[in-house]
Amino acid sequence: MPVKGAKKILALKRRRVREAERKYLVEGMRLCEEAIASQAPIDQLIFCHESLDRSDRLERLFQSAIQQQVPIQQTNRRAMQGMCETQTPQGVLGVVPMPDWDRQKVLTQNAPLLLLDRIADPGNLGMILRTAEASGTAGVFLSHGSVELFNPKVVRSTMGAIFRLPVFPKTDLPALLKALQKQNTPILMAHMEGTPYSELPPMKQVALLLGNEAFGVDPVLIQQANQTVSIPMAPPVDSLNIAVATGILLYKLHEGRQT
Repeated sequence: MPVKGAKKILALKRRRVREAERKYLVEGMRLCEEAIASQAPIDQLIFCHESLDRSDRLERLFQSAIQQQVPIQQTNRRAMQGMCETQTPQGVLGVVPMPDWDRQKVLTQNAPLLLLDRIADPGNLGMILRTAEASGTAGVFLSHGSVELFNPKVVRSTMGAIFRLPVFPKTDLPALLKALQKQNTPILMAHMEGTPYSELPPMKQVALLLGNEAFGVDPVLIQQANQTVSIPMAPPVDSLNIAVATGILLYKLHEGRQT
């Protein structure tokens, strides 16, 4: 079964095309289920008909898509493998428009903001976004030079958070920090010599700034932080994975909002 518009779908494997079309691909049952459950806009879902015959879960997803009037195509296993990045496709692929979040609404929410400077690893970014959603973060702002938000590895690692959590790529962080200062939002930066996170006072609205896995926060941004925070570690450990560190700090801020 040929897929209508297959060339355009295949082209979305390239970042340049994704950015031009403002669409990206989601692979597998979990992500496509999350897209439907989140009521994310979905251009279409492509199902492998051989897989449909063998998977009750995939059949349920197929019926959910029909109920929500999501456009559907069917194809064979060979064509599905050609469209997917994963080596063992699960029988479904989605084309999803990039969201258009309300930046001002996010900036004025009474919840923490997360600012990320040049995060490089797709798996780290995906895990950070998943944790940010779980901890009640209002939104995430990615600097220029960060890994692409809609990189397939990032999308998979978010486990569905990408459909629900407002994320703003290619952000001018120096300009954003100035705007946050004007609205009196405290800017908290992760730093090895900062205040231990256990000593942080409760903060309902705060911007948490973290930097690149290898180089940390850009020196230009460091000067704009109001306060630094650290995560004490037992020797000889002197660093943590950026996603783990972000999770610890976000949950500390979440704890402060509950008091």
